[in-house]
Amino acid sequence: MRKGVLPSVLCTILILLMGLSSEALAQQGGKITVGKLKVIPSLGVQEVYDDNIFLGNGTNNLTERKESDWIFHAMPGLLLDYAIDGRGSVKLGYSGDYAYYNDFEDNDWKSHTGLFGLDYQAPAGLIVGVNNTYIDTADPFGSDNQYNLGIQTERWSDRLGTKLGWKFGDRFKVLGYYNYYKQNYKLETDYSQDYDADEAGLGFEMKVLPKTWAFVRYYHGARDYFTHPAGTGVNDSNDADFDWDRAEAGLTWDSGAKLIGEVNFGYQWKSYDNTLDPTGKPYDGRDTWVAATSVSYLATTTTTLTMSLARAVRDTGSNSNEYYDDTTIGLGLIQTLFTKFTLTVTGAYGMNEYNLPVVNEKDQDNYLATVNLDYQIRDWLTAGVGYLYNRKDSNYAEDEYRNNRFMMSLRAVY
Repeated sequence: MRKGVLPSVLCTILILLMGLSSEALAQQGGKITVGKLKVIPSLGVQEVYDDNIFLGNGTNNLTERKESDWIFHAMPGLLLDYAIDGRGSVKLGYSGDYAYYNDFEDNDWKSHTGLFGLDYQAPAGLIVGVNNTYIDTADPFGSDNQYNLGIQTERWSDRLGTKLGWKFGDRFKVLGYYNYYKQNYKLETDYSQDYDADEAGLGFEMKVLPKTWAFVRYYHGARDYFTHPAGTGVNDSNDADFDWDRAEAGLTWDSGAKLIGEVNFGYQWKSYDNTLDPTGKPYDGRDTWVAATSVSYLATTTTTLTMSLARAVRDTGSNSNEYYDDTTIGLGLIQTLFTKFTLTVTGAYGMNEYNLPVVNEKDQDNYLATVNLDYQIRDWLTAGVGYLYNRKDSNYAEDEYRNNRFMMSLRAVY
């Protein structure tokens, strides 16, 4: 199994820009309206040269081979955005990614993402939020724990986040949360990655500046691995099911503030349901600090600075007591040049510290950098060029790799 940096560090890079994504889409699209409903279609095409499509290091092992290829991406999308009389909105969307390899045609893959969002706040104080993302994919970018990174793997996942609360005047908010996540791999050989998890929580927010809120939250959750094929030796009495409690605190901002996103730090207590894994090795509960911080600062009308810090404990699967601490920090700049050009520069460093092996524990240093230059041909049409550098250093040589990607793209959002 190849373990790499791409999911954790690349996700951090993407999180850097998430706070601006809906706003940017609204600026570029929305020409088609039906009353309060905006219909925003989009279509992107991209040509990528990838010098290491399997994220290998050139060893003789087939899964570690280093190969290059040209990859063509077609990316259709559709967003329906309905405004609720100044109280919020309802969004429903789809985005696809169809990847076609020039030489390694067997690696072609498709990814489909469905989105639903509800954001509502009544004048009397009621707050309702629902966000759901469903992904059906066979991409080679791995899951949160980097499983099968570099290998096309069919799977689907569904992530639901909800909140229900009340705003008291202009100073306080009380919120309840319920979050659910499920992922299911298509092949029985990937059984160790099939699980669902849910958590419930309570939060309190207080306004400390005109558009700034301080918060505290507490969650309790559980993960259940639900696939146990006969003959694997894995069952409900020895799999890696676990519970957790998490307390967190930080700052968040109202829409329209110069800061977008959330500063979020916390502490998590994690305990396993079972004592021993399928090989008889003991499970080791992990109590540690965690973070989910992502902030964009609108320094000027043409300059945005971004920062992200994420830390989590990730299990490698249901059939082992192995886990690792995943800590990643990212920085970025979005700069408008000469009105029609936008330069985006991002960088991230991630560190993975494994609990196994007991002697000479595995440590990995991960680096990612991207540079993109977009040109606004029309208000609905953008062309771009980009470069991505991805590197892993490890005290286990078989895990190391280098990856360079060069990209040209054209995107229309109407």
